[in-house]
Amino acid sequence: MNLRLILPAAAAVLLAASCTPYVEPPPEQPTDPAGRKPTPEEQEKIRQQREEQKKKDEANQTPDRDTKPEGETPGGTTEQPKNTEGSGGDGGSAPEKPTTPAKEIPVARPVPGKPGMVFSPFNNKVIDVKGIPSGRLVADPTYPASEKKHFRVP
Repeated sequence: MNLRLILPAAAAVLLAASCTPYVEPPPEQPTDPAGRKPTPEEQEKIRQQREEQKKKDEANQTPDRDTKPEGETPGGTTEQPKNTEGSGGDGGSAPEKPTTPAKEIPVARPVPGKPGMVFSPFNNKVIDVKGIPSGRLVADPTYPASEKKHFRVP
């Protein structure tokens, strides 16, 4: 007789326990590659790459550019030098935009073996980005719109 009472009670307890919401731990903060110190081998490799790039840039310079005066064109006529300091009253050019971005936007990591799927850079959940071109800015669907978590598609 005790078995008739214990079995339904145990089933009810298990059912109630399985229906309680799962509290997800907060996402891990992604590691910042800027904070990591490069090894001496990596520093040497970067130095060599910079030297090679500098040599390529020097080789690509044309000798015409150095021998002609500043305002002279290949046809022999002279041009007025362009104003590079700010935007004057002539309205010719817009002021330059700052080269450093205000906020670094993270790039998602692709899921190996699953094209069109990426790991969110914020919480490492798998997100479907099929049909979205590479480099496009995408809102993370796991966060509400009020938090505005965005990343780029790789």
